[in-house]
Amino acid sequence: MASSAIAGALLNATFDERGLASLVLLATASVLNVEGDAFALSLNGTSTILSSSLPVPTRTFDAHGQPTYRYSAAGDLTVHVAYSVTDAFVSKQLTVSSARHAHNVTNVTLFAGARLLLDGAAPAESVVARSPAGLKDFALFARWSTTGALITARNPFLTATPHGGGGVTLSYEPMMPVAPAAPFSADRAHIGLHLLTQRKMAPPAQPLDEAEHAAMQRCVRAAIAAPQRASSVKINVGWCENDFQIDISTAAGRAEYKRIIDRAASLGIESILFAPRNSDVSSIGNGTDAWGWEQVLWFGMGERLRMGLWAPGDPLPASLTEMLDYFRLRGVRPVAYVYPILAFLAGTLPGGASPPWVVHGTYSSSDLATKRLGLGPMRSDLASPALQQWLPKTMRRFADQTGAGGFSFDYTYFEQGSPGGRPWRSQYAQWSGWRAILAALQQPKACAGRQCVVDNRQANHAWGPWMWAEGGTYAEPLQSDEQPGSWMFYEADLKTDRLSANRQRETAWSYRVQSFAPAEVVPGFALHQTDRDVSPAQKNVTAGPGCPRGGGTGRCAELSRRRDFDLLGYRYSLLSAVGTGGANLVLNMLPARDEGEFAAFPAEDVAFFRQWLEWADRSRDLVASTRVLPSTSRPAAGSLDGVSLLRQDGSCTGAIFAFSPTATPLNLSLALDASLGCSPPHPSSGVPGLLLLRQIGSSDRSEPAGGWARQLLRAGDALALTVPPTTALALELEPFDGASLVAPLVLGAAAGAASLSADGALSLSRVVGEQGAAAELTVLLPPHGPGAVSRATLNGKVVRFDALPPLDGRPPAVRIRGAWAGERFGRAHEIVAAGGFSGGRWTGTFSVPAAVLEQLAARNRSYDLSYDLDPNSNDEANVPWLAPGRLLIWAKYKPLLNDSFNAAGSIDGTPLLMRKAYNTIAPSRARFIGHWADVTRLIKPGVQQTLALQLPPGLKPQGVHFENVESLLSDEAALLQGTEELPHLRTPRGVEEAT
Repeated sequence: MASSAIAGALLNATFDERGLASLVLLATASVLNVEGDAFALSLNGTSTILSSSLPVPTRTFDAHGQPTYRYSAAGDLTVHVAYSVTDAFVSKQLTVSSARHAHNVTNVTLFAGARLLLDGAAPAESVVARSPAGLKDFALFARWSTTGALITARNPFLTATPHGGGGVTLSYEPMMPVAPAAPFSADRAHIGLHLLTQRKMAPPAQPLDEAEHAAMQRCVRAAIAAPQRASSVKINVGWCENDFQIDISTAAGRAEYKRIIDRAASLGIESILFAPRNSDVSSIGNGTDAWGWEQVLWFGMGERLRMGLWAPGDPLPASLTEMLDYFRLRGVRPVAYVYPILAFLAGTLPGGASPPWVVHGTYSSSDLATKRLGLGPMRSDLASPALQQWLPKTMRRFADQTGAGGFSFDYTYFEQGSPGGRPWRSQYAQWSGWRAILAALQQPKACAGRQCVVDNRQANHAWGPWMWAEGGTYAEPLQSDEQPGSWMFYEADLKTDRLSANRQRETAWSYRVQSFAPAEVVPGFALHQTDRDVSPAQKNVTAGPGCPRGGGTGRCAELSRRRDFDLLGYRYSLLSAVGTGGANLVLNMLPARDEGEFAAFPAEDVAFFRQWLEWADRSRDLVASTRVLPSTSRPAAGSLDGVSLLRQDGSCTGAIFAFSPTATPLNLSLALDASLGCSPPHPSSGVPGLLLLRQIGSSDRSEPAGGWARQLLRAGDALALTVPPTTALALELEPFDGASLVAPLVLGAAAGAASLSADGALSLSRVVGEQGAAAELTVLLPPHGPGAVSRATLNGKVVRFDALPPLDGRPPAVRIRGAWAGERFGRAHEIVAAGGFSGGRWTGTFSVPAAVLEQLAARNRSYDLSYDLDPNSNDEANVPWLAPGRLLIWAKYKPLLNDSFNAAGSIDGTPLLMRKAYNTIAPSRARFIGHWADVTRLIKPGVQQTLALQLPPGLKPQGVHFENVESLLSDEAALLQGTEELPHLRTPRGVEEAT
C-alpha cells in the first residue's frame, strides 16, 4: 500500500499501510520516524487484540486527505483508526464495533510500543507529566537536544511508559461496553513536535521545558468544545450571598432577590446562579441529598422533577414566573443549580419501576435516602447511556422554558461501585459519561437560543484539563467549596476578599501550570462567599424560618450575613480575578441583600467594577495569552506573584498584573526578553522599539482612576518596580513613538495636565505623589515646539529641572527630583518594636498624621453606612473587614497559629479591646488570622504615642501594622535638583530604571 502525506501549518505527516509513519517539523526539517504505530485492545479482561498481528487494513481518505484504517478482528469486531493533522499535532482515534456480541473493553493501548527516532536517534530522555490530583498520567514528553515530542490522549487516566531505544506505550482502562448498534470510541490520542527553549518551569512545577508545557496547553486548547466567546463570562454566584436564605414565595423575598439582580445589572454582570428557596413548590422534607439543598435545585423545581410531578413545559408557579420576568427585564440570565446523580424518576414507571440509570449508590450510609428506602441511597449512574441522553435533553428543554443561561453542577459523585454487573463500573467510565453529558450543553444555542454557562463544582478540579475543555465553561473556581471555612490561606490578612484572591491566584496557578489549562477555561473568582454559619452573637438577632437546617438560628436564618461586603478588599480581588482568570469572572458577595450596603455602594466603585469587566471583554486576545511571570512561582506567603498578558507577535505589548499579598513592599524585576515572549527589533531595522509602561489600575483606592505613565523601556531592558503592601497593580506596555507626541508626557506620577508654551514654559498641573516619598518625574517633550525648556512649574510653583538629551531614539526630556510634602504613612504602616522583643510585653511608638483621620472621615462620608459597633451585639463590630472607616492595628504572626492564646494591649496606658480575627465570622480555630483592635478614638494626630501589647512568652509577631489606610497623596512638593540631598527618603512608589 502506497504511503500518503498530509501537510499541517507546523508539521507534515506521512502514513504507511498501517498508520502513522513519520512527522516532519517544518521549522528545522527534522524527521521523527514512528516505527510500529500499533494499537491493542483487551476485552472482558481476558482476550487481547494487537493490531500488528491482524491482516493489513483497508484504507480510505476523507475530502481533506485524512486517512482511516479499517481492521477486521477475530470474531465479530471491527476497528476503525482515524487520523487527522492539525497545525502542530497528529490525532488518532479508535472506534470499535461489534456485529453480534456485547463485550467489556477493559484496556485500550493507543500506542503499543511505537518507536520514536528523530533523524535516526532515540530520545536522550523522556518525562511523564502526572495528574497533581492523584489520578494517573497526562502526557509523555520525549526529548532530544533541541527538539521534543508530545504524546498524550484526552483523559487523566493514562499510563504513559517510555521504553529503551525510543519506545513508548500509552494506554488506559475504560471498562466500558461495546455492543451491536453501540460502538465504543476511544479517547483521541495526539502526537506532535516542538522546539525546546532550554528554559525549565520554575519549581514547584513539574520540571518541563517551557515549550513542552506550551505544546500540551496548545493541544488542550484545540479540544475546547464550546464556541469561542466574544466576551468574558461574568456570573454572580447567589449562594455566596447566602441566597438560599431567601424565600421567593414571599413578596419580601422576591424584593430582596431583585436587589441582587439590580446590583448585578448595574455592574455589568450577565448571569446569576439562582438558587433561592421557594416554599410554593419545594421543602427540605422532600430532599434526598445528604447536604440538604435539593429544595433549591432547578430554580426550586428539582424535587418535583425528580419525583415525576413536574417536567419542563408544565406550568411554573407564579412566584418563579415573576422572578424570571424580572431577570429578562434587567438583561441578566439565571443559571440553574443541579445535582446530576439524584435518582431522577425513580419508581415512577409502570409497576413502580425506575429508568435504567437508577442504581443503589455508595455515597454515604447516613444519606437521607438511606433512612427512607432502606436499601442504600438511590442514585443516577453517570455512565448510563440512557442518562446521557435524558439529562441534557431535559436541561435544554428547561432552559427553553425558563430562559436559563446555563447550569451549575455539584454533588457529582462518581458511583463506580454501584452493583448490578454493569461493565461501566470504572471511575473512567463515570468520568467519560459525565463529560458526554456536559458536552451536550456545548452547542452554540443550547440555553434558550444562546451559549450555556456550564459551571462545575465539588471534585471537578481533579478531573483534569480535558474535562474542562470538553465538558464545561471553566474549572472549579477554588478547587474546594468556596465557604471560607473550607480552605486555608497562606498569608494572614484582615481583609477576607484579599485572602480569597490569594487563594484564587494559587488555584489559577495550579490549573495553568500543573494541569496545562489554557486561559479559556481558567476561572477568576472575585470577592468571597460569606460565612454560612452564624456566630453566637448573630443567633441572638436572627429570626424567621430557617432553611435547610430548620429553626431560626441555623445556617439559613434569614438575617444571617446579609451585610458582609468588603469595601477595602474587593478591588484587590477583582484585579486578581481579571488578571489571572479574565476569561471566566465568577463574582460573589455583592452589596445587594442588605438595603444599607445596596444604597451606600459608591458610584466610583460601580465605575471601577464596570471598568475592569469591560477591560476583560475588550482584551480577549490578551486574556487568552495569560502566562505566569517567568520571575515568579506559585503564589506563596511573603512572595510577589504575577502574570503577563502579552500579544503573541513578539512586540512585548499587552498587560502585566503583579500582586503583593503581604504587609511589606515587594520588588519585581522582569526581563523584557524571550522568556516573556519579547523580540527586540533588529538593529538594522532603524526602529527604536520603545515601550511605554503605564499603570492602568491599582487596588489602592487613592490611586487616580485614569492611571499614569511610569517609564519608557524597550524590549531587552529589565523592568523593575516596587509593589506596595497588600496591593494589586495592573500595568500596560504599549508602543511608543516620540514623534507623535503633541503635549508633554509626565512619567513617574499621575498628572492631570501638562503643556509647553512657545517660549519654553513647561506647566504641570494636578500632579500627585505619595506623601513623604521621594519624587522623580521625567517629562517627555513633543518634537514640534521650542528648542528647550526655559522654566517649569509644578502645581503652580516654580521648580528646578535637569535637561535630558534625546538618546537611543528617546525624545528630549526634563527631569524633576525632590520629595512630596507630608509625613510618610503608607499602606500597612508598621509599628516598630522599641528595643527589640524577647517575649511577653511588646512596645512600640508611632505617630499618626492628621491626613489619616481625614481619609477615614472622607470614607465614612462617601460610604455612608451605619454599623453596629457594639462588640456584644450582632458581630458587625467583630468582623475586621466591615466598618472600613475604623483605624485598626493588628499583630500578624508567622507561622500561622490557632486561636488558643489571648493578647492584651493599651495605647498610652488606655486599655484596648484586643479581638481575634478569623476568615470566618463564626470563630474557627483553624482560620485564625491574628489579634486586632479598633484604635480610632485613641489616636491623637501628629503626637507620638505608645502601643503596648502583652503576648504569651516567646510568641513574637511577624509585624504589628495599621490597617484601613490607603496611600496618602500630596500635590505639594519640595523639589530639589539632586537626590543626594535627600538621603532619608525611601525608594518612591513608581520610580523605576531601565537597565
